[in-house]
Amino acid sequence: MSNHHTRHNYYQTILDNKYAIATSEFGVKPKLLTINIDLGDLEDNLEINESHVKSSIEKKSKDTLFIKTYIIKDDEIIASSSSVWSNNY
Repeated sequence: MSNHHTRHNYYQTILDNKYAIATSEFGVKPKLLTINIDLGDLEDNLEINESHVKSSIEKKSKDTLFIKTYIIKDDEIIASSSSVWSNNY
């Protein structure tokens, strides 16, 4: 498996999910400050869709949002991600 997350379907699915949450919370286009993805047992050709992604807001301030995301398949967490978003540019 490549170390380049952007080449894999799970990366874009996670990012899209988090972006939608941050946009909804801030009401404006958010800026991704940092993202961390911890991978479990991912198969090279594993296809992930929105039904596998579960996200929650860990903490929110006026201009910063912390989001935790899990990819769950067959009742197992196969990847987790944390990110920090801002509404300031």
